[in-house]
Amino acid sequence: MYSIKFNDINFSSNKKKILSRKTIILFYGIGCSSSDFSFLLRHRTHKYQLIIPELPGHNNFYYLKKQNLKKFAETLVLFLKKKGIYDIIYFGHSVGGILPIIIEKKIIRHSKVLRKFINYEGNLTSFDTGTITKKTASYQKNNFQDKFKNLVMICQKSDSKGIRLWAKSLKKTDFNAFYFLSKETVKLSKTKYLLNPFRSIFKRKVFVSGSKTKFYFSELFFGSIRYKINYCGHFSFFENSYEFLKIFSKLINGRI
Repeated sequence: MYSIKFNDINFSSNKKKILSRKTIILFYGIGCSSSDFSFLLRHRTHKYQLIIPELPGHNNFYYLKKQNLKKFAETLVLFLKKKGIYDIIYFGHSVGGILPIIIEKKIIRHSKVLRKFINYEGNLTSFDTGTITKKTASYQKNNFQDKFKNLVMICQKSDSKGIRLWAKSLKKTDFNAFYFLSKETVKLSKTKYLLNPFRSIFKRKVFVSGSKTKFYFSELFFGSIRYKINYCGHFSFFENSYEFLKIFSKLINGRI
């Protein structure tokens, strides 16, 4: 595992030097961190370079005021252009599923490359923010720090292995980052700002969900292949890293 910094973004990677081709950019969900995917970064059979940018205020990194997903994406666009990275597979989990859409909307006019997008329960509609992010957005900012501490304690005591492990990363997340990114996510997901581009920009795309997660939409709604990770829910990389790695490898190598 290697650490890389570009402007105010910190990255974890399985390669010491950034290459221009065969790149997987993994965007994790709110309250997670790159260390949650250390088993992917250590996996030596991948021919690709794997890059995981840390969300603002996550993984014990300082949260700067006025940071948001759109500005984060703008910096990532600069990073891609500066490094000449064009052969990309995006993998977005939960809130992280928003970022490939924002990035490609900003550079699509200047690129004829049709990138692949593996969306693992990534936010596309208002239905996707029906739980913690929407509840967070409903709170007043001056009351949220105590609410966040309570959330961490509840998650630590959860019957779900995935939620308990998520709590460890929540403890490394700035409560301000969690609050403001949640509000932005809810706002973006209220419109077709995300779903329409997901359908139209990415000609190669897969929508992945855990078999325990309840979805009420058909494949036609997403305009993509649907694939399930068996015996898991929203946090399959916590619940069963072996199963997650197996599916992840099949997806990036085009065997699904």
